[in-house]
Parts: sequence; C-alpha cells; structure tokens
Amino acid sequence: MLAEFLKHSLRGMKAPAEVYPLVVVVTGASIGGTYMAFRKLATDPHLRTQATPLFETSHLMDQLPSKTLLAGPTMLTLSISAAALLAVSAIASVSAQSDPSALPQLQHRHSFISTLPDEPSDDNLKVSRHLVEVVGLDGFREWDVKGPLDTFVAAAGKSLPKATTSKGKIHMQWYDSKAPLLRPPFTPTFVPGFHLAITSDDYSAIWKEHCPILEELVGAMDCQDYEDVQYEDQGILPVRSTHLIPIFNHRYVHRTFAPPGFLPSSSVVSTLISKQHSGSSGPTLIDLVLQDGSANLKATWPVGNGSQEEGQETVKVSFNEQTDKVVEVGWFYREITEKEHTIYDHYLGATVKMDAQGEVVSEALVQSRSPVFPPHKREASTGKVHTPGHGFSSVMSPAQTFHPHSITTIQSNPYIAETTSDCDLYVLQVLPPGIFVDPFQLESLAPEIGGTFVFGETDLEKPVGVVPGWGSLVLAKAQPENSIKTSRWIARDAIDTVSGDDENNNKGEKSQVSKPSPYTSTVDIPMHMRYQPPVPADDPATHVNVSVPWPIVAWVCPTPDANGDSSSSPSDAKKLFHVPPLPFNLLFPSDYGKGSVNFRFLLPDPIPKHYPESHVSVPVGRLEDMQLVQMSTFALAGLGTVAVAFYLIKTVLARSSEKGKLD
Repeated sequence: MLAEFLKHSLRGMKAPAEVYPLVVVVTGASIGGTYMAFRKLATDPHLRTQATPLFETSHLMDQLPSKTLLAGPTMLTLSISAAALLAVSAIASVSAQSDPSALPQLQHRHSFISTLPDEPSDDNLKVSRHLVEVVGLDGFREWDVKGPLDTFVAAAGKSLPKATTSKGKIHMQWYDSKAPLLRPPFTPTFVPGFHLAITSDDYSAIWKEHCPILEELVGAMDCQDYEDVQYEDQGILPVRSTHLIPIFNHRYVHRTFAPPGFLPSSSVVSTLISKQHSGSSGPTLIDLVLQDGSANLKATWPVGNGSQEEGQETVKVSFNEQTDKVVEVGWFYREITEKEHTIYDHYLGATVKMDAQGEVVSEALVQSRSPVFPPHKREASTGKVHTPGHGFSSVMSPAQTFHPHSITTIQSNPYIAETTSDCDLYVLQVLPPGIFVDPFQLESLAPEIGGTFVFGETDLEKPVGVVPGWGSLVLAKAQPENSIKTSRWIARDAIDTVSGDDENNNKGEKSQVSKPSPYTSTVDIPMHMRYQPPVPADDPATHVNVSVPWPIVAWVCPTPDANGDSSSSPSDAKKLFHVPPLPFNLLFPSDYGKGSVNFRFLLPDPIPKHYPESHVSVPVGRLEDMQLVQMSTFALAGLGTVAVAFYLIKTVLARSSEKGKLD
C-alpha cells in the first residue's frame, strides 16, 4: 500500500536518480520515528503542549486521554501517511527551485471538519507538490489566510489606494441567512446579514483612510463626507460613515440584507474566494479583520450532502509560491471522549504544514474542544449519560400587536455549574428598524427585569419609513435564582420518581432518586412596533410581518490572570475554529489577556436548519385611504380645537359672571 502511494505521489515529479534511494531511508525511518513520536506525544503532556499548529492555538491535549489519541491501527495509518509525505518532501526539496525574487508572506490554513466520525486516511487527504486533494468530506470547510495587507491585496492582482497609518481595528462579517446553520466546532450563533465594526480612538481618521480600502476589498462603501441627516433609507444605500452607531469605543452597523455593491466579482475578497472555492454557492460565513497593516480572512462553506456514497465532491487546495509562505491542511472529525465521568465533544485530527515550495515541514496531531457544547456528566453509580437541555428558544408575544414582548427561555444544564460559577449569562437582541425598545420604560422596569443596555435608534415617534437609523441593540443579563426580578432562575423539581423493580427493590415499590436540577431562565423585554409604510391600492395586505432574529445567548466567563493556568479549563483556552460573532464581542473585552473574557454560546433549541427568527404581524394602512385619513385628521383636529376654545370661553364667562354677582 505504501509503495503504491509513493509511486502515485512521485509520478510526474522530476528528480535526480540518486535521490530515489533516499526514499527508502526516509520512509523506513519515518514510519518508526513518526509512530514513536506520536505515541510519545500522546503520553507526554510537555510534548503535547508543543504540538501547536500554524496559528498557535491551544488544543487542550491534556483533556484527552492518551488511549483516544489515534492509538493502535489509526496511529499506524497516520504514521504511514506522515512517512509517505516526508518521502515526497525529500524529493520535492531536491527538485524544487526557489525564486529568490519571490517574497511569500501569506499564511494559509485549510481545515476540513467532518460531522461524521470519519478518521483521516490516505484516501481522504492526497498530497502532492503544490496541490492537496480532499475526498469524501461531509461537513464544513474553513479557509483562513492572513498576512500583510499589501501582499493580501496583491494576491488578487490589485494594489492598495495608499498605505495605512491610522491605528485601529476594522472587523467585517457576513452571514448568509439562507445557508445551513453552522455546527460545532464553529460558533453557530451569527446573526444573519452584514456587520461592520470599527474600533479606534479617532473614528473620523480611520474611516477616511480605510474606507477606500474596504471598497477595494468588499465593495458597498460610500466614502464621501456626509453630515447627519434627518432621514435616509439605509437599506438602499451603501455604507456611509454616519450609519455606524457608537458602542463604547466602537462604531457599528448591521444590515439584514447585503448593502448595494457588496462583494462584486472584481473585489479583492471575491477574487481570493473564487480561487479557493469553485462551487455555485457562496460562503456561509465571511470574517475579515484589518489591524496594524495586516489582514485576516476566514471563509466557511458546507461540504457534502450527508451521504457516504461514492462520488462525493473533491476539494482541491493549490499553492502559489509567489505569495504563500506556509500552507497548513488539516482533517478533523468528531469524537466523544470521557474523563472523570464527564463527556466531552472533541474534534480530533491531523494536520500537514507545507512551505511555499510544497515541501512538508511538519505534521502534528491536534484536537479542539467545541466552544459551544458544554460537557455532559456520566453518573458514576449507573454509568448513564445525562444530557439535560442547554439551549434556548425565543418568541415575540403576542404575534399580532404594536406592543409585543420578546420572551427568551433558557434551559440551563446543572452539570456545568462548576465551570460557569464565575460566569454571567447574557441575552443580546439585534433589532431591525421596524421594532424598538423604550429605554426610559426599561429603566423604570429595572427592579423587575434587571439592568439593560440599549444602543442605536430609540426614537419613540417616527414611523419605519422616516427613522434614520438601521436598528438597535438590547443587552440584558439573566438574573440569579434568589432575585425577585422577572428575569430569574426557577429550580425545577429535583426529585425523580422511578419504578424500583430491580433486585434491591423486588416488591415493585416506587423509590425517589435525587438528581441535579435543571434550571429555566426567562428574559422578558417589552418592545414596540413602528408604523409601517402604507401599501398601494392593488395590494390586498392588511398586515405586514416584521422578522426579528433570535437573540444571541452566551455565558461570559473571565479568563485566568497572568499567573493562572490557561489549560486548566475548557473556557480558558483559545478555540481553534472560534470566530466571535458581531456585535456580541464589541460589548465585552474579547482579546485574550488580563481582564478579558471567554464566551460559551448556547444553541437554539431545537437546532434548526437555518438561523431562527420570530415574526410580528403589524396592521398597515392603505395609500387609497390617505386622503380620507388626512381630511379626517384635519377635521377632528379642528373640531377638537373649537371644542377646547368653546369650553375655555364658557369657563371664563362663567367665572366673570359669578364674580359680578359677588360684587
């Protein structure tokens, strides 16, 4: 098998004849050496901490028992695969000719995540010089590239308008509402639509400098200077500087739909993505970060159709030695492991790292715990695994009204109490322009619903066709169990009655077994609907449905201090595939360091195919009735004015008459 693999891999590659004997030496040494190295890696915590991939993420190797680290035949398979790759690299290193004029600087990471328990093999990951073929994947694919911004743009055959000097950070996200909901290890709680956030102490300067760059990268930018206006329909306009609302030291804008001119085929990001993905569908998620003259782009696609039949699509990853400094390719698959009666959801796999000439420079085993799913407890006495709900649901109630309530119900898993004892539970609602909250009302209701933060458009009078803003954000904190507030933890009955007909209770009597209690938290926020634009005469609609995306719900946990052990807890480690969703990460310090936090997101329950949303039906006027309404309004206002004047005059005359009689 190995000989056939080598024969296939070496086919078409030019190398001196004296190099081929080296293959035997490299292959033999690699099989034994790689196998022993991986076995040592599986049992030595010190070595495991050094087996980090390209982006230096923490993988919590100590959390995974050594027996699960691809032991036995699986380890041997990967060892043979690694040996073959090293043999190929020995020939590639001799035959490859470096171009001294080329300065490759981009770092790529291609991750293939199987939602099925499929271990990587030579049949799945086929490596040759400057090309990797991935076959039989069913799950998701992530492409991550970073490097200097000018090299990033040059890879698309373009150049920057000018060099960047302003200090700050620009973060753009796009999540397709029609795409399948992402699954762990990715964060699935991205509010659909377009998000743009700018972090800087000098917003005007960074916008003026980076707006032309953003236009070149993704399009949809209007870089002219505008004063604040009373009204403009932002939904039909490109993004302007006045559209971003202040959130602490950030500026942020959200569009439910893509702004006009977003991601044209000529843009840098579209050009780069088209080189990596040839499918008809676009990425589910695009995440772009610009900071200090560097760029980091992530794109995620669903791959496969849930079938194990032959003929699944093949994904090809190619290399450009003129721009690509290092390329890392990895295959990950789902595996559930147990440690100390706790069930963990892992993503385990192998990665191969290559340089610009296609030479294999290293291989490593890596594993990442899901940043979404909490661990589940296994009872020591019975061995049963308990998976109480740890999700949330949301509804707008009543469904037809001008004054609905956003009611979010959260099921909490009592088995994660020890890992969330220092955490706070937050609910973030991203509201479109057709719905808003009254901050003064929320302030008066603080004793009942707890503290809330409101950002964005809160005008109480303007209809949706006149309000200038894109919408608003509402952040609420779930309250503890002993609170009298509406947002509260409610303990369920902890006693479970079971039938006791086993050998210890052969009389069939019922016994009571005490089990940890799940909790329910309900966050109830009053909201208000804006008047909708009237419909034309030929439209029979009497109501308009306003869509409201479900909120983001997450535990916010502090990171350990500088003296703490960053590998002691799953919430303390950086996540390999974790992308913080906008705008949630703007409300908390998300950079890993002193005083920062980690997020543990909850999933919608039940898990839907697409990101869920609620709907509110609002009565709508008709254009054909506008003249009648105007005339009626004028008439009623006139009658009201006459009535007030009449009673005022009548009252004054009556008092004057009484005063005359007294005199």
